Parts: sequence; structure tokens; C-alpha cells
Amino acid sequence: MHLNRLNNSKVAKSFLPPPPFLIQVITGMTRNLTHKERILAAVNHEKSDQVPTYGFKVEPGFTKAWDQAHEVDDDNWVQFRQDQTILVELGVDGTTDPGLGDRPDPEFDFEPFFIDDDMLVGPNGRVTKIASGGRHYYQDGYWTSLDVREQFPPKIPQDQAVYDEFEKFYKREVLEKDKIFVFPIINGFHEGIWLSIGYVAFAKEIRKPTGLLDSLVDELFHVNMEICKRILDIDSEIIIAFTDDIAYKGNLLLSPRAFRRFYAPRYKQMFDYIHKRGGKTMIHTDGDISPLLPDYVDIGLDLLQGLEPIAGVDIIELNEKYGDDIAWNGNIDVSRLLWKGTPAQVREQCKKVINAVAPSNNLVFGPSTDIMSFHSVENIKTLYETARDYDMESHQFNRGSP
Repeated sequence: MHLNRLNNSKVAKSFLPPPPFLIQVITGMTRNLTHKERILAAVNHEKSDQVPTYGFKVEPGFTKAWDQAHEVDDDNWVQFRQDQTILVELGVDGTTDPGLGDRPDPEFDFEPFFIDDDMLVGPNGRVTKIASGGRHYYQDGYWTSLDVREQFPPKIPQDQAVYDEFEKFYKREVLEKDKIFVFPIINGFHEGIWLSIGYVAFAKEIRKPTGLLDSLVDELFHVNMEICKRILDIDSEIIIAFTDDIAYKGNLLLSPRAFRRFYAPRYKQMFDYIHKRGGKTMIHTDGDISPLLPDYVDIGLDLLQGLEPIAGVDIIELNEKYGDDIAWNGNIDVSRLLWKGTPAQVREQCKKVINAVAPSNNLVFGPSTDIMSFHSVENIKTLYETARDYDMESHQFNRGSP
């Protein structure tokens, strides 16, 4: 079984593939792109050899189901902080790893403490309740003022040793073995801050700023800039992703005006730096983010991940309006289609999206968010097989015209 066998398996010896030009000389054919090149082709609006694919992460329940249905190849084991093995088994081109983000300064003298109803306040200001199984459930934020914030540890990057470890992993698994393009995902401004404030206090801060939100944005900006520098020192062409849930079904969690007031200037400054170094940017957010597209374009966002159809996102309409200025990642529904749908229904929806968007050379295809424990193995296999079945030259599916 995967869960036991992979823990004991050894990473296969590294190998270097033949140079691309040599493959073309020998075969007379256009070479297949690497996983990294395939994702970057979509980000750069360039034609790829096939539709690039992405998976946010795989929940343990799906890993177990896959393990029961398939014999996992030990050579497909890939893990930095997050196990990517099932995505490698599925042949997915890209994914993100959360292991390089900020952390509370461990040198700061702070101990988590309990408040009313056995709720725990952590060093990041988030108030959680601990279930019987040990899982923490978010309840509120504790940083309701600058004075309170100063009682908690500042945010800092991970130790340099963590980035050195990632560099070794990245060069081996991504660049040499080309198993999958794993790139980092770190905290965005909204998701990385409001959870520490709490939404009631956050809403008050938006309406009558006290300086708290501005201060927290500045703090996270400076930490993220240092993190980005360290990541780009590893690979100047890498994508740096930001997890920043900023919407829900049918609406945003704050207005575009508030986004422009508090977040956009810092995002643009950070994205300009990433682009100057040669890198690219991605934001993941749930919900209907359609009203924010002009602002995402203005700050220089390269790739938008999520695009939940169940929340009201119409990727085909958005591509017609903004497809020349941004690339898309995701869109296949995780809450109904991949759970309750049949493989035939999954394939039909995948073909609809690919037919409409892939000819723009700006689509990275996959689920809108996680591969969930309750998703069927056949539905997930169908999703990625449909993408690989599309011919980027003829704009047809190999199993017949749509």
C-alpha cells in the first residue's frame, strides 16, 4: 500500500535527460515539454505540446482510495512538505507546496493561552477550538488593535536551512527528474491577515482605519519580499503563488475599492519585483472573484487559480474579457461534479471548458481546489485524461470531435 510503502521507499537516483535539441535532431520531431515548461507556456500565453494540468493538493482519503485501486510506483514518490505522489501518478504537470511561507518568530517569548469556552489563542493571533480528535477549528481573531498585536511574535521567514532543503528537492525532483513542477505557495495579504484580526474587527477597520490593517499589510509585505528573494535565488524563472481566499459564493469578502486601498499597492510592488527577477505570480482564491479581475490585471497577476463555477465564476466569459492579460488555473467543480457526477459528465464539462479556453494558450487545467477524500478515483482520472486527450494543433479531442 502507498501509505506504508512510500514511507520506506528510497528516492530513485537522479538522472539527466538528453538535451532537447538532441532529441529533435535524432527524432526529427518537436520535443515534448517538461512539466515546468508546459505550465510556463500557459502563463506566457504560448502554445504548448498539450494542455497543462495542475492539482492544488490531494486529501488523505483520496490517497487511500487511489492506493486501494492502483499499485503505486515507488519511484513516483515526491514530497517536500506535502505529499505529491498521487499527482505524479496522475501525470499532473504542476502543484504548490506551502513549506516556505512565514512563521512566528520562535525567539519571541510567547505561550499560547486559553480564553472563554476553552478556545486557544495561538502565536498568529488566531483563536481556535480543539475538537475531540485534536483538530483545531477557527473561531475568531485576537489582534483587534496595534497594542494587542505587539504582544505577539512578529512574522519572519523560515530558517535559511529550509530554503536550502527545498533547493535540493527542487533541483532533483523538478529540474533533473521532471516528475512534477512543484512551486511554493505563501500567504497573501487578505487570507494571511484577516484570520488574525477576526471579521468583525476587520470590517470595522475597513470602514474606519486605525492603522492596524496598514501595519499588518506592511509587515507581511516585507516578510514576503524576503521570502520571494530567497525563492528566486533558487530559480529565477519559478512561479511564486499566494493563497488568498478573498471571495465566497456570489460575492467578494471586501469591495474592489478596499482591495485597491489596502492590498493592491503592495501586491503590485511585490509582483513588479518578482517579474524583474524573471519569475511569475499566481493567486489562489475560492469564491466568485469576477469583480476583481480588472484589479488582478492591474497589479500584474500572471495566473489565477480557483475559478469556482459553483460560486458563480464563468471562465469562458472571463476569458473573452480578460484572456489576453491573464492566465487561468482550475475551474472544474469539486463540490458537486467531481463528487456526485459520472465520468461521462466530468468529461463533458472538461471538454466544454477546454474547447472554449485552451485555444487561447492560457489555460492550466484542473480542479478548482483540492482533490477531496470523497472524489471518485475514476472522476479524477477522467479529468486529467480529457486534458491530455486534447490536441493543441487541431483543437480536437483524439477520441473524436466534441
